[in-house]
Order: sequence, then structure tokens, then C-alpha cells
Amino acid sequence: MRRLTCYALALLTTLQTLGVVLADNTAAPAYVLAPDDVVSVMVVNFPNLSTQATVLPDGTISVPILGSVKASGKTTEELAQYLAREWDRFVVRPSVTVSVTQKRKAAIVVNGFAARLGAIEYRPGMRLSDALAEVGGASPAGDITKVRVTRRSGESQTYDMTDFPRLAGTERDVLLQEGDIIFVPERRTQVSVIGEVIRPGSFDYRDEMTVLDALGLAGGVRESADLHAATIEEDGVERKLDLDALLRKGEMSVNAKLKPGARIMVPEWQNRTYVFGAVARPGFYPYKEGDRILDALNASGLAQNAEMREVRVIRVDKTKGEAVVTRYNLEEFLKDGKMEANAMLSAGDVVFIPDKKRGFQWQDAFAVMSGIGLIDQTIRILTGNRYRY
Repeated sequence: MRRLTCYALALLTTLQTLGVVLADNTAAPAYVLAPDDVVSVMVVNFPNLSTQATVLPDGTISVPILGSVKASGKTTEELAQYLAREWDRFVVRPSVTVSVTQKRKAAIVVNGFAARLGAIEYRPGMRLSDALAEVGGASPAGDITKVRVTRRSGESQTYDMTDFPRLAGTERDVLLQEGDIIFVPERRTQVSVIGEVIRPGSFDYRDEMTVLDALGLAGGVRESADLHAATIEEDGVERKLDLDALLRKGEMSVNAKLKPGARIMVPEWQNRTYVFGAVARPGFYPYKEGDRILDALNASGLAQNAEMREVRVIRVDKTKGEAVVTRYNLEEFLKDGKMEANAMLSAGDVVFIPDKKRGFQWQDAFAVMSGIGLIDQTIRILTGNRYRY
């Protein structure tokens, strides 16, 4: 009789245990524990092991004997089975049930460059625009055009939420789920600086960025830059940018704040005078209205062996495909003041002054014109006698 009584008590205990577990599973069959959940742990045959605990931010709870155990990510049944296995090392066949006595608040987490970060309470029917409105949208550094929503399953989707208050109910205004993570990325808009700068290219835009900031990122302007002809394009509108006034005269009113996506174009100086031959610094120089031969030669620095009586000015007419070579005796100007010997120049003229020992050679002019690319098919023009001398 005593043995039957023990069997009956054991059977009754088992049935009671199953009833509790089934009731718990029926109430929340798929509920997964997470931080801030409060759970009740019942051990029927060892009541001293029973406890109530809150799931901590690190996902653990504290229980007798075992101390800290992982609870986050488990269902109540999975946690009960885990505790029973672990306690079985210390007590005989513990019967464990776990129930949720207080659920955490359903939440959505907002990360990245939103105006306010952290968890917000989830409400059924909540949409992405609702969540963004609750956190104040993107911060000044946030990119509202690439808002990413990641589900608990790991599935992720990016949405353009520009002017999100007007998107309510549209395809882009996705319905949220409990546990979603909303990420607002950093705005990586760029500005471009192209043309005659040291390092042309695109650079990350930052707030309060100015023209000088952009030019500094591009390494500054080259000597070949036409500062008067620079332009800036913002919002599809192009306007003049007087870099000469900014860089040479210090007019800081030109150093305006840039808009995201701005494009600065610094063109090459087109009005040039080229000087080659017996000079110290051959190359090109900015042409100014009224420049004469001697102005160009002074800019380049004459060599001691320069033949002043055999200066050539080469002028190319691209429309006619014709090169005009004119000889000038600059000594007539220096000694006698004959102005016609110090002729006026035009933009694009090439001044060539030969060496006294070598004198003027056609191949010299030919090499100069080919080297600087003044005209197409230079060989054909010169060898075809389409020049005047």
C-alpha cells in the first residue's frame, strides 16, 4: 500500500507539472525571452531552488547553485529544460517549469545617425515614418535617403525616407515589427573639384564647408589655372566663381559655404604666350591685352647667347589651318626705339628666340608647335607650305 501511495503521488506530481507547462506553452508558444522580461522559475520537488528573476541586459538570470545562466534567446520551455539538466548534477531529477510573470515592453531600436538613438516602444500598426518622427528624424550628419530596417530574422531592406512625414501609408513607409532595428547611416555626400588643381576629384562633404576648404582638399590650384574663369555648380545652376578675387585679393565674400554635391571647375588658362629658344625659363605665361614681344621675353628671362635680331613670332590660325611666321629684329627697338620691331602679341602666339651660334632653324619652330599641340596635323601644315614667312 505504501508503495502504491508513492506511485500515486509521483504520478500526480507529473500530471501537475505537465499541466503547468502546457498552460504556459498555450499562452505564449513562440515567446522568446529577452532583456527586461521577468520570469518565475518553479522547482516542484526542490522549492528552495525556485526563484523569480529579471533577464539582465547581458541576457542572463541568476538562479540558486548555478549562478548566472543564459536566458535571452530561449523560450520558457527551453530554459526549463536547460535548468533541469544543469541542476540534475546536484539534486535528483528536478522538475522545473518557467513562466513569464512580466513581459518586457515591445520595442524597436534606432541606431546610427538619427536625431535621438535608443529603444522606442513598439505599437501594432507602427510604420517606419512613425518611428522616425518619434526620434526626430535624421541628425544633420544622417542620410535619410538610405534608412535600413533589419528584422530579427536578419532580413534587411533599405528605404529612401526623404520627406518622411509625407510618406505615410506608401510602399516606402513599411510596417514595422517588434524587435526591428532601424539604422540611419552617415551622410556621405561629396563635392567635386576638377580642372587645374593639384588633386582633382571628389571629396566628402561636411557641414560649413567653404570654397577654400574644397580647394585645400584638392591641393590648391595650378599655375596654369585661369582664376577669372572658374565656375561653381550647385543644385544644377552654374555661376561664376572669381577665384582671382579670393586667392589674390583676399575677398572673403567669395569664400561662400558650399551645398552638398557642389562642383567647382577651375579651367586652364587659355590666353597664353609661349616663349621658347634661348631663354632661361621656356614655357607659357599669362597673356594680357597689350603685351608685346619684349614683355614675353622679360617674363622668361633672356639667355646670354640670345640672338635679338632673329626673333620669330609664330601665330597659328586654326580655322584656316595656317601658320604665320614673322621675323622681328628686336635690336632695332632697343637701340633706335622702333616700335614696329617690338610688335604687339595675340593670345596663343609663340615667341621663339634662336641661339646666336645656331640661328633660326625651321625644325625648331616645328618641334615647338608639335610639342605644345597648338594645331592639329602640324606636320601637314608646315610641310604642305601652308604658312607665311
